[in-house]
Amino acid sequence: MDKTTFEQTAARLRPLVLRIGRDFFGSADDAEDVAQETLLRLWQYCQRLDEGRNMEALAARVAKNCCVDMQRRSRIDTVREGEEVLVLSPALMPSPHEELEQKEGVEALDEAVNQLQVRERQLFEMRQQEGLSIEEIAQQTGIPKASVQSMIAMARKKVFNEMKRRMNR
Repeated sequence: MDKTTFEQTAARLRPLVLRIGRDFFGSADDAEDVAQETLLRLWQYCQRLDEGRNMEALAARVAKNCCVDMQRRSRIDTVREGEEVLVLSPALMPSPHEELEQKEGVEALDEAVNQLQVRERQLFEMRQQEGLSIEEIAQQTGIPKASVQSMIAMARKKVFNEMKRRMNR
């Protein structure tokens, strides 16, 4: 099969392999990857393909194989934790853009918490980071329960307002 004939055939097969990818993954982005990989593989064997062959059936088979290969590659990272083996799928991992946004959000939160007064920050961290109850904080600090509750509520409000202010920049 020559280049011109292949280009015409590829244009005709593209919707079919896109549909197979979309049906398999449920994602337009993954379907696009399947279509590109399928057409690339067909192009690599273009010289061996004759025009009398059922190209739709061949493209469907190659697309399904591409889907399976992509799914296998998406499960490549494993992490051992004790007796368990966790599989980390790249599809479930945050993108670099999402990672940057998360990092910036954590930094902004840290800065907002650091702007609190020392006692407010201590109580806020005991409640939010250590997960202590109001009663436990009151016992550990010797501050009345109602005061602990009020100070934590004030600290939360300050942190919330600072985060809101930063987001509106």
